[in-house]
This record gives sequence, structure tokens and C-alpha cells, in this order.
Amino acid sequence: MLEGVIWLLILKLGDALANEAVELGSSFIIYEASALRGLFGEIRKMKEELESMQAFFRTAERFKDTGETTVAFVKQIRGLAFNIEDVIDEFTYKLGEDREGMFLFKAIRRVRQIKTWYRLANNLRDIKASLKSAAERRRRYDLKGVERYAQLTRVGSSNRRSGESVHFKRADDLVGIAENRDLLMKWMKDEEQRHMIITVWGMGGVGKTTLAAHVYNAIKTDFDTCAWITVSHNYEADDLLKQTVEEFRKNDRKKEFPKDIDVTDYRSLVETIRCYLEKKKYVLVFDDVWSVNAWFDSKDAFFVGKLGRIIFTSRIYEVALLASEAQMINLQPLKNHYAWDLFCKEAFWKNENSDCPPELKHWAQKFVEKCNGLPIAIVCIGRLLSFKSPTLLEWENVYKTLEVQFTNNCILDMNIILKVSLEDLPHNMKNCFLYCCMFPENYVMQRKWLVRLWVAEGFIEASEHKTLEEVAEDYLTELINRCLLVEVKRNESGYVDDFQMHDILRVLALSKAREENFCIVLDYSRTHLTGKARRLSIQRGDIAHLAESVPHLRSLLVFQNSLTFGSLRSFSRSVNLMSVLNLQDSSIESLPNEVFDLFNLRYLGLRRTKIANISRSIGRLQNLLVLDAWKSKITNLPVEITRLSKLTHLIVTVKPLIPSMQFVPSIGVPAPIGMWSLASLQTLLLVEASSEMVRYLGSLVLLRSFHISKVQGRHCEKLFVAITNMVHLTRLGIHANDDQEVLQLYALSPPPLLQKLFLLGTLAEESLPRFFMSISKLKSLTILRLVCSKLQEDMFCYLEELQQLVKLQLYDAFDGNKMYFRATSFPKLRVLKIWGAPHLSQMNIERGAMSSLADLKLLLCPKLKLLPGGVEHLSTLEELTLDSTAEELVGRVRRKKEGNISHVQRVYIGFVRNGELAAERIQ
Repeated sequence: MLEGVIWLLILKLGDALANEAVELGSSFIIYEASALRGLFGEIRKMKEELESMQAFFRTAERFKDTGETTVAFVKQIRGLAFNIEDVIDEFTYKLGEDREGMFLFKAIRRVRQIKTWYRLANNLRDIKASLKSAAERRRRYDLKGVERYAQLTRVGSSNRRSGESVHFKRADDLVGIAENRDLLMKWMKDEEQRHMIITVWGMGGVGKTTLAAHVYNAIKTDFDTCAWITVSHNYEADDLLKQTVEEFRKNDRKKEFPKDIDVTDYRSLVETIRCYLEKKKYVLVFDDVWSVNAWFDSKDAFFVGKLGRIIFTSRIYEVALLASEAQMINLQPLKNHYAWDLFCKEAFWKNENSDCPPELKHWAQKFVEKCNGLPIAIVCIGRLLSFKSPTLLEWENVYKTLEVQFTNNCILDMNIILKVSLEDLPHNMKNCFLYCCMFPENYVMQRKWLVRLWVAEGFIEASEHKTLEEVAEDYLTELINRCLLVEVKRNESGYVDDFQMHDILRVLALSKAREENFCIVLDYSRTHLTGKARRLSIQRGDIAHLAESVPHLRSLLVFQNSLTFGSLRSFSRSVNLMSVLNLQDSSIESLPNEVFDLFNLRYLGLRRTKIANISRSIGRLQNLLVLDAWKSKITNLPVEITRLSKLTHLIVTVKPLIPSMQFVPSIGVPAPIGMWSLASLQTLLLVEASSEMVRYLGSLVLLRSFHISKVQGRHCEKLFVAITNMVHLTRLGIHANDDQEVLQLYALSPPPLLQKLFLLGTLAEESLPRFFMSISKLKSLTILRLVCSKLQEDMFCYLEELQQLVKLQLYDAFDGNKMYFRATSFPKLRVLKIWGAPHLSQMNIERGAMSSLADLKLLLCPKLKLLPGGVEHLSTLEELTLDSTAEELVGRVRRKKEGNISHVQRVYIGFVRNGELAAERIQ
């Protein structure tokens, strides 16, 4: 993690130097200019020193466990790096202070700051001297010892081997692998396919090696030869081939492998293996592969012979893709009953039939739940408990220890899982992964929200052709593909929207994060607070008394709703260098003025809070990137917000709590005069339209997501011309002012990258043919929501032009009696939701229509007495939700009288409660 700390620090130093010309040019007196010039000089020298040492830090961090000297050195450098960050952040904070107030007061304050500039420069000189002193003690970056260690560990290590005993178990001890074992055995014995690549992938510790080893040992005697190769991170192609030669020679059943041949170079190795395998049946396992290059660097030697089976085990999705989809096994954590069986085998192996004593069953179940089906966690914890006294008190004590961190040597294997995974990650991605451990246990994280936090933290490396958020989404995808984060839900377009961190990985990551002073978490267990901690996650308790304990804090994430105005005020006074303040879901009703003194603040999260007003002082937060007040109580924004030139995401919506059977949209805020000056905005929702707003809206050309409400007919032409110029737009929402307004869509030519379109209001019938024809050409448009559109039967056919739609939502949007889906309509549609169609009495679906539909919801359609005709043709339909008010239809479905939906996996009866959909499953 030291490498990641240094990388972030170099970026901060670069940002500080970017202000040099402006600050020196605005100096009031020669003494201030001199002091600033000296400070900038020290910042530049420090940046150059860190850049020179960065490669060393990368290696030192990786091999810091090789000796106490390296451990002490890495710890000392990390502390010095935090000291440098303190200097730079204080400098940024003081500059922010100097920009506020009247000219005279600013001048006086800047004169007083001269001493501060000299002090900070001296601090940097002292730190630089300490860096050099530490490096001298470490023999000035001499890594010979480390390199020797790396050489020794290149072909595997004792740490790796210590975990492999878990994998090679007796067949009787294996649990929950029967289905995948049988599938793998079937592929191994299939003689119709001469050569086959098979991949087994999943998160660390899920049992990939166990499965592969079991099958390998069971069938290897059916082959002429076999080889099991454990691939190290730092493999060399020649080494892999040499190991393969040795394994083939050792396991050659007929002892035909040539002896005394030259296998010293790549060419001779390849030729030797190819010649040997030419008429052989062989099986080859590459275990724990981290890169596809392990195959591409060695494949020239294989794909020969009478019959060849090559198995890769990996936790990397890219490696899994080496096999065809038909020969991939994605291992998942064990189901509950298998997890219980495995735990009992490990924890109670001394008992007859491995039975759990009744008095320990409660705690045994809690341990199994904590492991979330991860086999290596179950095995390690079960082994640990098998040597403990079988008493309630002893097991309770172990569980409490487990809640805090793993300290027992029996947990070593799980630490190896995380250590190896982290070492393979790029430095910036390590920060992103550790950040996820700040969220509560089993917390479901949302993609867009998290990537904005990562950006605000400075974790994301800029890319020439992508926004920081797009790069962050790539990081997230990579963490999921490496099985370090667990996918919970994908949206209809295939993107992961929700995900979690496996609890075992979270506990291990928390231990690593505390060790690195990356973050601390205050939850139901006692947590030791360290003064150097950079981030704090509050999941229990009051923050007011913590300010003195964490003076160097940069980020505060609150996950409990009892936060008070007074505690936040006290905290903000003491911790004034914060860059992230997330108060999401807390019950706080207003922000203290001290929050607006946090000049370094980049992220202010107010989601679902009770805050109703934003102070005019928000204009002081010149570094703010994100203001997220989604579903808060805020109904107005001060004009001072237009001073925030760096703002990239402005999200302010109110969700009315109106008891209504109809769909209730969110409410926006009036656009402050001058909002169009926020040229850096990428997200703007939800603002109200005005004549002045739509006139200047075209200047916001960087928008990716834009929602606007209270649109009147007179706004449409200028508004739609402005939207046409937003060439980066992917999400667009347009809400008409009221039921009387008609949206004239002639002038709307949607931007080419549009993915989601929400329209609320009556749509002018004469403009629909041209409009739907224009959006039908958008290959990326996958989601369409229409609300109160007053579509008639003859207008519905225009929607069928949208062949690329994946999700279609019609909320109080259809006024016709019949809805007809032709055979070629909506081939990619997976979700169709009709909420409120008061006159709809008949639906017909031709064979071939909606051939991909998985989810059909029909709600508040009181005249619909029969199931849609042709619903039996929807062979892909997984979920059907019907309206509880359609009593006659629901009654027949409950009595199983509707055989044409027997193929549907899940059938629900839906009802609306407080404007939200609830459902009861009946099939």
C-alpha cells in the first residue's frame, strides 16, 4: 500500500505546483512572494525525490516481510509520506481561506500567512532530510537482499505451500462439489473432442484447486502422462516449460520420455514437449494463473497429441475466457447446507459422524454464517475451533476475536489469499479495494455512488480519452472480474449496478487497512483509534469525542442515523482538512457553518438526509466536485453554488411521500441564475426549466446525465437544441410542467451516445413518428420510460421501431384498449413494466415477439381480466407480476387454472403501498 500512498502524494504535489504562477502573481508584497517561492521550490524538490524513489517503494512494499529492517523502513516512509500530505493539505486549506472576504481582510490575512509559508517550507526540508536519513540506513535503496528473496520465491513459496494442504483432501471430506466434479469428469473423458481447454474460476478460497485436484487425481491414470503446474506471479516461460518437462517425465506411465536432451532454451523445450506428446493422451493443469500470458507464452508446446486436456484455475475472469463458454466453470460459495456439513467435518472431526453438540449449535451456525459459504474460511475456522475447548464461553470469545480481526496462525491461509490478490493489483486499484472495507458488513454498494467517492478521494488515474468516472468504472469491473468484489445485481444493459465485499475478505482488508493507517471503522466492536488514520467510517457511536483522536482525518463516512448537529459541528471544527464528508441516510436536519470552512472538501454526500436548506456559504467550497442530495428535503439552491467551478456532479431531488396508486416522480429545484457557468458539470439533476435556463443551457457541453422538470411548450425548441449539442449525454430526463403541457418532440435529436431516456408528459401525436424514428437509430439506447404520455393504440406501433430496447416502462402512459405485439417486435427487451393503463382490456403477443423477455409486470390495469394472449410463447419469461386489484385473474392464477404460465419460474401478486411496489410470491 505504500506505493499507492506515494502515488496519491505525487498527484497532490503536482496539483499544488499547478497554482504556482497564479499565487506568485497575486502576492501583495515582496516578502510574501519570496516565502511562497521558497515553499513552491521545496514542493518541487519533494515531488522529484518521491518520483525517483517510487520504483523502490513498489518493490520494498511487496517484500517488506523479508526482514525487520525492511518492515521498519516501509513503516517510517509511510509516516513521512503522511507528514508531507499534511503540509500540502494545510497549504491548500490556507490558500482557500485567503480567497474569501473583502480585499482589505484578504490582504491582512495573506501578510499573516507569510510565517505559515516559511514554516511549511521548513517542514518539507525536515521531512526530506528524514527521507534521506532513512534511505541511508536502508543502504540507499539497496535491494540485493530483496532480489535474492524474490529469486527464491519465483517458483512458489512456503506461504503458498502452507495453504495447499487445504486443497488436497480425501474424497470423503469433500463437500458440495459433486455437480461440478461430474461436469469436469465428463469433459475429461469426452474423446470426440481431441483438444480442450477448461477453466475453473472464482474468488480466492472458493475451492478451485480442490475441485481440479480431485478430478486430476481421479483420472490421471487414464492418460499416458500428466502434469500439475502451480504458476507463480513472477513466472518465466522457460521455467513453466521446464516444470512441465519434469512433470511429464516423472508421470510418464510407459517411461518413454527422452533422457539426456538439451532443455536449456525455449526452442528446445517446445520441440521436446511437442515431439513427446505427438501420440500421447495427456492432462495438464495450470493452477492459480494470474495472467493470460501464462498460456500465450507456452501454448506453442501444446495442442498436439492424440488427446489433450488443459485446465486453468484462476480468480481472474480474463483467464477464464481462454476456454469457450461451454467449458467454463464459475465456482460460487457453498450453499448453506453444504457449508454446514463442511464446518462440522472440520470443527468436530473428533466426534462420531462429525456431529455438532447441541449446546454449541447456536455459535456453530454463527460461524458458518460469518464465512458466507467460502470453503477456505470454513476450513480454517473449523480447524481453529477443533482445538479449542468445546464450551460456550470459549467459542463466544473466538467469535468476538473474529469480529475484530484474524490473529491466530490457523488463519494464515486466508491472509495469503488477500496478500496475493493485493500484490497483483495496480497501486491505484489497491486503494479502491481497501476503500470498500469501510462499508458495513453485507452492505450493498452502488456503482455510480462508489466511483464518485473514489474520484473524490483521488484514487483514479487520468486517461486521455475517458472521464475519471469512466476509468473508475473500469477499475470496478476489474475488481469484480478478479473476484475481490461480489456481484449482486446487473442492470438491463449488463452493467453491474450493485455489489458487495465478501465478509471474510472485508475482515482481512480491515486488518490491512488498520495496519496501513488507510482507515479505521467504528462499529459494534471496540476499535483502537490511531492519530495517523486518514479515513473514518462511523457505524456506531457519536463522532464528537473522536475529533481529538483523528486530527489527520481526510474522509468521514457515516452509516448510522443518529448523527446530531452538535457532534458534526464539533468534529468539523477540529478536523478541517477533510476532502470527503458523506452523511448519507443520517437523520441530521441542517449543516453547521463549520462544514463550509472545509476548503479542501471535494465530496459532500447528503443522500436521503432530512436537510432542507443549503447555506450561501457553500460558495466557499471551491474544490467541491460532488454535491449529492438525492431524495433529501432540499427545494432551493443558493446562487453562490454557481461559484463552484470544479463541480462535476450536482444531484438534488425530493421524492414526495404522497399516498397514491399512480407513479409519483421526483421533484427538482429551481435553477439558480448563472448555473450555466458550471461548465465542468457531468451530472445535473433535477432542475426546473425557465426561459433563461434553457437559453444558456447549451454551454453545459460535458453533461453525461441531465434531468429537467417543469418544461413548458415554449421551452421545447431552445431546450431540445441545447440537448442536441450535449454530445456526451448518456442519460436524459424531461418532465413536462403539468398534465396540460404537451411535449413537442420535433426539435429533439437525441445525442448519439444516449442510453436511457425518461419522458414525463403528454407527447404530441404528430411528432411521434419522426421522433421514434430518430431514436431508433441510437444503437446504445436501451432503456425508455414514458410517464403520462397518453399513448393511443395507433401510436403504440411507433415504439416497436426501437429494436434495441432492453427495458420499457410505461407509467400511466397508455390510454388505449388493446395492446398488440407483433412477431418481430422488441427482440432484445428483457423488462416490460406497465403501471397504470386504465382502459387496457386485452393484450396479444405473437409468437416471436419479445423473444428475450425475462420480467413482465402488469399493475393497475383494472380492466385486464385475462392473461396476455400468447404469453405461453415467452419461453424466456422468468418473472411475472400481476395486479392485486384484478381479483378474477388473480383468483384463477392462485388456483393454478392458468396453464399457459406454468413455464414461468416466479409469479407475484403486486400491490402499491406508499407509492412503492410490494409483491407476494404465489408460484
